[in-house]
Amino acid sequence: MVKRITTIVYDRLRHIIRATWCLIVFLSMGSGALAQSLSTPFPASFRNTHTNELVNGAALAPVFKKLKQNKTVKVMHIGDSHVKGNILPRTVGTTLQSYFPRIEFDYYGINGAWARRFYENDMINRVVASHPDLVIISFGTNEAHGATLDERTHAQTMETLTSRISERCPGVCFLFTTPPGSFITQRTSSYTTGTGRRRRTHYNTTKVPNQNTVNVARSIVNFCQSHRMAAWDIFTIAGGSPSAFTNWRNSGMMNTDCVHYLANGYILQGKLLGEAIYKAYTGTAISGTQTRMMHGSTPKEQQPYKSVKGF
Repeated sequence: MVKRITTIVYDRLRHIIRATWCLIVFLSMGSGALAQSLSTPFPASFRNTHTNELVNGAALAPVFKKLKQNKTVKVMHIGDSHVKGNILPRTVGTTLQSYFPRIEFDYYGINGAWARRFYENDMINRVVASHPDLVIISFGTNEAHGATLDERTHAQTMETLTSRISERCPGVCFLFTTPPGSFITQRTSSYTTGTGRRRRTHYNTTKVPNQNTVNVARSIVNFCQSHRMAAWDIFTIAGGSPSAFTNWRNSGMMNTDCVHYLANGYILQGKLLGEAIYKAYTGTAISGTQTRMMHGSTPKEQQPYKSVKGF
C-alpha cells in the first residue's frame, strides 16, 4: 500500500516538473518563436523565398480593430479561376477562421476573368450583397497572358474596381494578391509534312516562364502602395523571377497546363495567405485612429483539373 502511494506521488511530481519545464521553455521562446511556429513552410525544393508577410498590412487596421473588439468581420474573396476552383478561397477561409472564429467568409470567381470584369454592375452587386468589411482581390494571371501590360491602364482598372465597391460599402478595406506565376507555350522549331494541298506545317513547342507576371505583380504592389491598400505578393514570396515559376512546377504543385495548380498548391497558398493576414493582425498596434506596424518576426497526390477556357 505504501509502495503504491509512493508511486502515485512520484508520478504526479514527475508530471508537475515536466509541465513546469515546458512552461519555462515556452516563456523563454518569446513571441518571435511563437510567430515562427505559426508559419507553414515551403517545400525544401523552393529557392529564393522571402518572408511571408503583407505589404502595407497596417492598411487593414479597421478590420483588425473589429476583430480585437470580438465583432463579426465579413470577408469576400473575388478573382479568376484560382478562386473559382474553390480550394484556394476555402483554405483561406478556414485558416482565418481558425484564428478568428467570428469571421464570415464568402468567395466568387470566374474562369478567364480580368479585374475589369468585376467592376461591372452585376459583379459589384454580388460583392455588395455580402456586406464585406474586407475584400480580397485575386487577379493577374489572365492579365499576364495578355499583350504587354500597360501599367497605367491596369492601375485605372484597379482604381475603378475599388472605387465602385467603396461607394456601395463605405469603410471597406481591400487586400490585393499577385498572381503566383505561370508558363506560356513557346515555339521551338517547325517541320512540314505532305505535298501540294496536303502540305502542313507543324510546330514543336515548350513551356517557358511567363515573364509578364513580373510586370503584373509589380503593378499590383505599386498600386497598393500608392493607394494605401494592403497587398500579398505571393509571386515574390515564393521566389520571384525566375525561381517562383520553377519552384511551383518542380515541387509537383502545378497542373499539367502550367497555369493552374493542383490541390496541394492551392492549399499551401491559402494557408500562407491566412497566416500573412494573422501576422499583420498581431503586428499592428491600434490606438484610436492611430496605427503603426510593430517589428516582429508531404502533400497527398492530386489529380489535375480538367482544362477550362480561360485561366
